[in-house]
Amino acid sequence: MDGGTRTGCVVGVFDLFHVGHVDVLERARRHCDRLVVAVLSDEWALDAWGGRPVVPLLERAQILEHLRCVDEVVAVDDVRPGWLTGELRVRTVFAAARADGVLGPDDFDELDGVPAGLITVLPAGRESRSQILRAAIDQRQSRSSNVA
Repeated sequence: MDGGTRTGCVVGVFDLFHVGHVDVLERARRHCDRLVVAVLSDEWALDAWGGRPVVPLLERAQILEHLRCVDEVVAVDDVRPGWLTGELRVRTVFAAARADGVLGPDDFDELDGVPAGLITVLPAGRESRSQILRAAIDQRQSRSSNVA
């Protein structure tokens, strides 16, 4: 890879993939030559947010691999600065303000030492109704477990 290539990275769970995810990824891609998407594992979501994603990791990664704006997809349990800047040669980690399923500026506190200078905050963009859908799924699952 050319040393002049500006590689960016978006980190997220990307569960119940929606138009807000596409919006974040396309906007991030406009700020770099190569976009890597780090998809956080089911275990990470369970530990950090207390719940497993609805869509399994493999399927979430496959959806992302088919987007034109994405150059590489990696599945990860956590994000380490040395891995980002060394192996992936990332110069910018994009944080998305108010984007469900994509790490935002405050979420990087949960990751091990990603330097603030590496983070570029993308302003809020298109929103989706995935939170409404997720609530409906949770409610349905709760009803079905009470019936059993």
